[in-house]
Amino acid sequence: MLEIPIAGKTGGSDESLEDVAYRVIADRVIMLGIRPNASINETQLSKEMQMGRTPIRAALKRLENDHLVVSHARKGTFAAPVDLADLEEIAEVRRALEPVAAGMAAGKARADARQTFGKYSEVIRALEAATVDQSDLMRLDLAVHQLIYRAAGNGHMEEILIRYANLWTRIQGVMLERRPLILEHILELDDVIQAILAKDEAKASKLMADHVSGFSTYISST
Repeated sequence: MLEIPIAGKTGGSDESLEDVAYRVIADRVIMLGIRPNASINETQLSKEMQMGRTPIRAALKRLENDHLVVSHARKGTFAAPVDLADLEEIAEVRRALEPVAAGMAAGKARADARQTFGKYSEVIRALEAATVDQSDLMRLDLAVHQLIYRAAGNGHMEEILIRYANLWTRIQGVMLERRPLILEHILELDDVIQAILAKDEAKASKLMADHVSGFSTYISST
């Protein structure tokens, strides 16, 4: 099991109970620990996370805004359905913005982000196809992308890209149950990381464009 942050956006040391609930539930929904259309039990979550239902309800409202859960009057809250028809529209957004974010990250990444990029590079280079778990690959993929968004230094773009990357990862998880995530796709991210560490904005942007387009084609063919 790789030591990769949970899929929900990582908070700081001062994060609230609502923030913790949001991250934990988001991770379960994104990584299909809570399956599409499955009922979400607030009481059970409250017991598991050892917190009251108020922060959990607030977190679920945020997740509804992120299109990760849906709420129905008198029925409760459910993990949002996965609509494969959304795949191309989400891919269009990612193809347009991901290369921009990678280029900006190469130009703006701060020391702490650069250090984390280096750690992710070490993890990627140590991967072995025979031993790595598919869920770990998905989580690592999302973590690297989220770091790129944050390193780009544009909060508005980061928010948009996190939302679409989360939705993409859910669809990817469903589709890859029929066809595995290939290790080569993750290895490509190390090339992007190296370009960012080298502060080569044009190369980082180009490599990310190729990475996103190539995987969009792969996943669409499943």
